[in-house]
Amino acid sequence: MKSKVISVTCAAILAFSLIGCGSKEEDPSAQVAATETETTEATAEETVEVKGTFVKMNIPYGEFFAAEFEGGDGVDAVSSATMNKASNEKLTGGTYHLEDNSKILGVSFPVCVPEGTTLDESLKEDDEEALYSAPDHSYVAITEAPANYKELTVDDSGKYSFGKTVGDAEDFDSSNASINTATFWGDYEIDLDESLSEQVVFAASIHTTDGKTYAMRSLENVWRGFEIAFATTDKYEEPHGNIVAYQPYEDLPGKTVDEIVLYTKDGVKKAAVNLYLPLKFENEIKVEDATQKSGTTTVKLDGFPEDYDLEYEVEGDSKDIVCDGTNITWKDAIAGKYTLKVSDKSGVYAPYTSEFVLSTDKAVAEASEDGVKKADDATDDEFAAYIKNIEKYDVNGTEVSGAGHHGAKIVKEDGTVDKTLSKVFDKEGSYKVVVKSAGYPDVTLNVEITEVAPSEEGKK
Repeated sequence: MKSKVISVTCAAILAFSLIGCGSKEEDPSAQVAATETETTEATAEETVEVKGTFVKMNIPYGEFFAAEFEGGDGVDAVSSATMNKASNEKLTGGTYHLEDNSKILGVSFPVCVPEGTTLDESLKEDDEEALYSAPDHSYVAITEAPANYKELTVDDSGKYSFGKTVGDAEDFDSSNASINTATFWGDYEIDLDESLSEQVVFAASIHTTDGKTYAMRSLENVWRGFEIAFATTDKYEEPHGNIVAYQPYEDLPGKTVDEIVLYTKDGVKKAAVNLYLPLKFENEIKVEDATQKSGTTTVKLDGFPEDYDLEYEVEGDSKDIVCDGTNITWKDAIAGKYTLKVSDKSGVYAPYTSEFVLSTDKAVAEASEDGVKKADDATDDEFAAYIKNIEKYDVNGTEVSGAGHHGAKIVKEDGTVDKTLSKVFDKEGSYKVVVKSAGYPDVTLNVEITEVAPSEEGKK
């Protein structure tokens, strides 16, 4: 009977303070009252003696979120086809994995172990680093009371369960929070302030105004601490071929997120927000490419709802280019790539975009000894647009992307060739580089590499 009283009393005490698993002073009257509601066989002295210990433990996602919200026990592990990212401590620190990093199984989180609970000694690790590839419920002892933790309960069959996270959450700045509906990493992305990239965020949750909470997991949903992305339909395809879980988020479109919680190595952080998730739908926006001199091109929209209150904006290097829904017109546009953005004035539906190219046969750039330079009859704006619109290269017959985060920036902003790109210039010798800028004639360069730069392997 006494052991039962100790177990129940520890839970009751934790509801009021950190007694037994922390350093705060207990409230003896609260302890006695809590104990007496369960049994009259325990004395106040026995209650005061109840103690516990802290460990950091590997908790599967479902067990971690089970007490946080209804349905949290159904949160599953994350499969990863990009195992080099899964093993990156900066991206996935605070989680634990299969040894080959093909799955992220859950989080390593502080746990209060009540006195009288015996942990499996075979699951004890020497240090926190070892938890990264250790099994479920592996643990290491920690000596200081953490700001946030979960309380462990073990039933008669030996099954573990974990209570709701204890401890206050620290507020973080959400003034720059926004919704991105054009992300590659899901159907929606919540963008937070990039200062959060300094935090190691291993899990998160979002709460909506209708009272529901949704779990977000490392790598599949949480990226670099300040981006939270999720798919809501089976039509989404992850760029690396990962199979992502969309079912938990199917009902999110049209809802408003009012709180975000981040689980970090420095404790739990939260913020109040007001982020509406606009409705998305299948559609087609077709804008015909045109010559710069033509002054006009056509637009065709299909699949837009009748109550979509259409608004148009053309983004690019020219200010006088406008759209009326049927045609795009301009007077003096610079050649290059443009984007037509179609928005719903009411904000109910998501915006959509389509790119098109205005081309010219005017050579605004030419080869130079160090790369490319402005042609004699070109303007500074035209040359800047040429550099900006470089999208790919032909290097000795092999196409090399020049756009996007991972594109090779062979020609730098000032027009010179970057000869330190060892992934492109991987041996000494002559290279024929054809520069392809959207809307402009190709420029062919002859690049001599006399010394190969150190390998960029390992760089992010």
